[in-house]
This record gives sequence, C-alpha cells and structure tokens, in this order.
Amino acid sequence: MSEGPFIAPGTYPDEDFMEMANKAIAKLGLPTNVALRAFGKWSFVKLAEKVPPSFVDFEHPKVFLMTIESTIHAEVRKLYANANPPRFEFEDLGPDELIIHYISDRHLPDFMDGLIEGVSEHFKTEIKASREEFQRYGHSVWKFYLTFGERN
Repeated sequence: MSEGPFIAPGTYPDEDFMEMANKAIAKLGLPTNVALRAFGKWSFVKLAEKVPPSFVDFEHPKVFLMTIESTIHAEVRKLYANANPPRFEFEDLGPDELIIHYISDRHLPDFMDGLIEGVSEHFKTEIKASREEFQRYGHSVWKFYLTFGERN
C-alpha cells in the first residue's frame, strides 16, 4: 500500500483501494458483493453532497445517468491525468428504460449496483436493475438493465 495519508482530491493506485476494501470486508465479516454494493451506495450519497448542485440537479435519474460520461467522467479525466473512471455507453429504450454498458478495468459491478441504489435514493425514484456480463474485444462488460418507477 502507498505510504502517507490519503487526502482528496487525487488519484491513488487501484491496489490501495482494493487492499482497504478487503480489510474492511474482513473486519465487517460481509460477503464481498454485499460490502461493495453498500460502499457504492454510500459513495454516491457522499459524492452528491460534494459536487456542485448542477452535477446532480436533474428532473429524473435517467437524464442524470446519461450525463455521467460526458460531464462527471470528462471532468475527472481533465483534472487528473492518471484517472481511469469506468466508461459508460447507453441504450435508450424509452422514457422509463435504459441500458448502461459498464466498461471498467476494475471489474466492480457490485459497486455499480450500489451507485445505482444511491441514485435511486437521491432522486427518490424506484430503479429496478438487473445486469449481465458479456465479453467484448476480450474484455468483460456489464449491461445494466434499468427500469424507472414512480417518484416517491
């Protein structure tokens, strides 16, 4: 693990994140998928508190999700040369349906599940989600099938 404290903002080696995550998972005694999902949900809530309101001030979660690649991830790439956020591609199936192709070298679809839960909570809108893994160009890609319900 890297020496010294972790202070935001910055980029850190993936190995450090995984080492901290594995230590927390072992200490909590949770299955890895459950812990990563919970951490993803918590992370979205915290990120939404820290970014400018314009980044998360949308009428509907689908609209927000479809802007992540072009706004948030684009800004991260500009600010941090070594940043490697996941890539998202979208299939817009209608007003209440969306497919997100999650492409990441980190392979954290459970974390993505949690982020989606955080988005659902933030927008007070039910999001039913399922996913499947497939191979594209020799790499794992996950398709997240989202259906948006009524606002709570």
